[in-house]
Amino acid sequence: MLHASTFSRFCSGTSLCRASRLANSTSRTTKRSSYLAYARYMSTEQKDKPFDSLVVGLGQSDSVQKHLESVLPKSLAKDLEHQIKAAGVKGKSGECKVLFPKWTASDTSALSLPLDSTLKVALVGLGTEHQTLTEDLQKEKLRRAVAQGIKTLKQHGATRIGVVNASDPHAAAEASTLALFDHKYSKSVSEKTKDESNVSTVPVRSDSQDIQQLEDKQGWTSGVVYGTAQNLARRWMDTPSNLMTPRLFAQEVHQHLGSLPGVEIHERDATWAEEQGMGCFLGVTKGSAEPARFLEIQYRGRPNTDEWSLGLVGKGVTFDTGGIDLKPWQGMEDMKGDMGGAACVAATLYGIARLGLPLNVVCAIPLCENMPDGQAIKPGDVLRAMNGKTVEVLNTDAEGRLILADALYYVSSTYKPPVLMDVATLTGAMMVALGSTYTGVFTNSDRLWSDLQTAGNSTYELLWRMPMHPEYRKAIHSSRVADLANISGGRGGGASTAAMFLREFVGQPAVPDSELGDHPNEQEQLEWEVESAGEPCHYAHVDMAGTMDSKSSEAYHHKGMTGRPTRALLEYACRLAQQ
Repeated sequence: MLHASTFSRFCSGTSLCRASRLANSTSRTTKRSSYLAYARYMSTEQKDKPFDSLVVGLGQSDSVQKHLESVLPKSLAKDLEHQIKAAGVKGKSGECKVLFPKWTASDTSALSLPLDSTLKVALVGLGTEHQTLTEDLQKEKLRRAVAQGIKTLKQHGATRIGVVNASDPHAAAEASTLALFDHKYSKSVSEKTKDESNVSTVPVRSDSQDIQQLEDKQGWTSGVVYGTAQNLARRWMDTPSNLMTPRLFAQEVHQHLGSLPGVEIHERDATWAEEQGMGCFLGVTKGSAEPARFLEIQYRGRPNTDEWSLGLVGKGVTFDTGGIDLKPWQGMEDMKGDMGGAACVAATLYGIARLGLPLNVVCAIPLCENMPDGQAIKPGDVLRAMNGKTVEVLNTDAEGRLILADALYYVSSTYKPPVLMDVATLTGAMMVALGSTYTGVFTNSDRLWSDLQTAGNSTYELLWRMPMHPEYRKAIHSSRVADLANISGGRGGGASTAAMFLREFVGQPAVPDSELGDHPNEQEQLEWEVESAGEPCHYAHVDMAGTMDSKSSEAYHHKGMTGRPTRALLEYACRLAQQ
């Protein structure tokens, strides 16, 4: 894709690095290697199945006829020439035309790749090639073009699609997998739920003489894993809440991750949480008849060491009514996706295990519903967290930070990972601040932010750094009856005060209470930053409230829950494994 001249240039870049990383990491054990061999993009049984469709990229500056003749065998390109003129193909970004060559099997008997007699060719526009366009934007242009071609061909009944001359096979595979996501619940109870597409896609190399299947040396397999992981998060988030209760979510995790090499899953109940002293988590669970679960997933990609590389925590509120502080009815049905943080971190761990990354990762997911029955917590109640701090509940709809507080402290105190992240659909303030384009990140670590930003740009799951300032911490220390309040008293800065609340449960507080004066000066800010740099782990809070769902379907995006930022987190883990 992109342009024929860029094929080798891009394939010698990040995709090859990612493929070699995959090969190095998966060669660690025979078991892991055999699993990835099983997970490859094409099974042996499919190898000889004819292709009924091809996706071909076309730049706006290309001569359409010459370009087509250079990337397709002459027997195919010649018959398409008159169709090209009639269709008025220009190669503009967003353009997609499906052409139908007329030919017989004898016309392609010399080709290496079997082609079906009903072959369809989707020409997708790539626009003008800008030399100043970054590699990340080039990859995103490729993703969008491939996805558009795949979606269009699927509408034409395609079942086996070859992606021709993809300049970055990893990005093309991501787009193909994401574009084919199809998760629909039948209106008839007699019909089965449909969530898997019967369309397969593979990379092919083509020129004027021949067309052949590419061996997986340039990242297609890893791209499929990335896309599959995000689709898994999408499906979990999009599932109706009566079919995705805490227990059912735990079952899904067992089903999809339980058999992966290096993965162990521990499913805890409320009794265990009570023994741990998780008063904040248990406080939220009291209003629901659905039993809560605390899910702990461990992946050991470095089995010879007890040190942990990364800790992940995901908010798992499988439905959020707001509790006693009931939400408005408009849009409440979308609160089935309030377990998006849990879905994303579990899907990220799925991808880490599928890729066999040489990391030890622990993932904690507190699972519950936030409901308003007679046992539910009330505004003004005081809860005691696992670390001993008391929290005054000023708003029961700020429940996510309560369950995350105990989970963060559990992971940071039990496993002491050098990097710890929580992911959550936490605040409406984040939606107001960043909309649906960027996911907000709050972190005490410049290095962690730099790595996350790079990962977000690479996958085009964009991240934006938000402020963590000691002034915000003062707002959550305003309770008259407890150590902390779960919300601030004012309207502004809600996302930042939430992040500062969570940070209270990771290592030591940034600044002792006695140092928080009414008018902090530059020296105090400097002391806060120095102590922040010396904390036991690099911590990030990822607020995905704004990017939780999409209102429209475009390219590889679908209307509904997005599964973002799963691929960004997985890309970060891949880069962490290289450090």
